[in-house]
Amino acid sequence: MKLEDISRVAIIGAGTMGAGISLCMAQADYPVLLYDIRQEQIDAAFRRIRNSHEVLIQEGLLTRDRAEAALDIIRGTTSLKEALTDAQFVLEAAPEVLELKHKLFSEMESICGPEVAIATNTSGLGVTAIASVCRHPERVGGMHWVNPPELVPLVEVIRGEKTSQETLALIRDLADRLGKMPVMVQKDVPGFALNRLQFAVFREALYLVETGVVSPEDVDRTMRCGVGFRYPWLGPLQTADLGGLDIFYSVASYLFEALSRATIPPASFKGLIDGGKLGIKTGEGFYKYEAGSRDEILRKRDLYFIRQWKLIQEVGKQ
Repeated sequence: MKLEDISRVAIIGAGTMGAGISLCMAQADYPVLLYDIRQEQIDAAFRRIRNSHEVLIQEGLLTRDRAEAALDIIRGTTSLKEALTDAQFVLEAAPEVLELKHKLFSEMESICGPEVAIATNTSGLGVTAIASVCRHPERVGGMHWVNPPELVPLVEVIRGEKTSQETLALIRDLADRLGKMPVMVQKDVPGFALNRLQFAVFREALYLVETGVVSPEDVDRTMRCGVGFRYPWLGPLQTADLGGLDIFYSVASYLFEALSRATIPPASFKGLIDGGKLGIKTGEGFYKYEAGSRDEILRKRDLYFIRQWKLIQEVGKQ
């Protein structure tokens, strides 16, 4: 299967990721069959797609006519067979439960033709482990999107132990076609690239708060206004290049020893979970959230992501 052979895609799972990915596929003119076991989840996915369209229209990234045309080529179904029939590319975006993914991949492989590539959007489970139930694991690869998938440009393309080069190339080419920025992950390690970097920072952030060095608010301010301010354009390794590798080596020689080496989350973090403080969905986590504030916070987040991506593209063309 090559990119030009794809005329229809199936998205398996209509949660936040499945809805956003369907939007991206349809905007690139790929008809989509969006599958979920529950019709109410499919209905919620279409509401989310429409809300995302409104933000994109507001920011001038999409016309209303184009949004309606894209929505017209997304269909929902609670029949896995219907979703997979005639699909040339399949992306699984089901919950992160290995047993569930094994069941889905066994069923999908029995329905799809042998030439159809089947990708998984897993963010934590290994591609190799997921594909272990398949007779043809060479056609299974990782295509890890980042939430919200319609706004964040990164897509990780992950090689399982038996993923073929042709499957990897197809996933990469499709990500390019969708206007995304693919990163090739050549080893199926836990967390791939993105989450290893994200949770390395998260571990140190928890350590700084746990040991009373800074408050949660100041940890986030340090990232937003310092470290993270540079990263959208430079990244950590080019930041080191521009700062001088000799200087970074000197700092690393004494600072690495002082960094957190925790192998389990700290007690204060577990205490939040045990206390039912799960973040914005419960009204409190590291921060307290006023009732009804979630939509406004997410709206501002999405606007920032859109404008940041537009700025990166604009500066890159100069």
